[in-house]
Amino acid sequence: NITIQRLQNQVSDLEKQLNLRILGVYFSPEDHIQNQLINWINRANKSIHILIYSFTLDLLSVKLIEAYNRGVDVKVVFESEKTTVKHEYSKLKDAGVPVRKDTNPKLMHNKVMIIDGIIVITGSYNYNYTAEEYNNENIIIIQSDYIAGIYEKEFEKIWNQSV
Repeated sequence: NITIQRLQNQVSDLEKQLNLRILGVYFSPEDHIQNQLINWINRANKSIHILIYSFTLDLLSVKLIEAYNRGVDVKVVFESEKTTVKHEYSKLKDAGVPVRKDTNPKLMHNKVMIIDGIIVITGSYNYNYTAEEYNNENIIIIQSDYIAGIYEKEFEKIWNQSV
């Protein structure tokens, strides 16, 4: 019966979604979100995939380059309007890290880091000094291969459309 099968599929999807842990919720400027990002970059074993609107924090670039140099699959998609000299696009590219510029004619406004296909870090926080020191920003860190899979699909879609 198609209806029963559809309901069983929905139950299966819900069970997968329930298999998650919230590893942290942080707010800037008081929680120093950059330190949380560095912690997860340093812990990555297989992959770090990033969709980011604004990225000007030098220390994050240094840590991503270190991860790349130790064999982690690091890929970053930048909002194309945010790849000027003061942004980290050129630094990462010059170090060999695969980077791309989003081709969406509107803004690619994501702020997402996916670690090892199981950790998702997302929220309003851009990787810039203003977000770190002044703005009221946030991130949530989620451990779920199901949720990470959804974000990976979106990352791959945007990566494949980018240049």
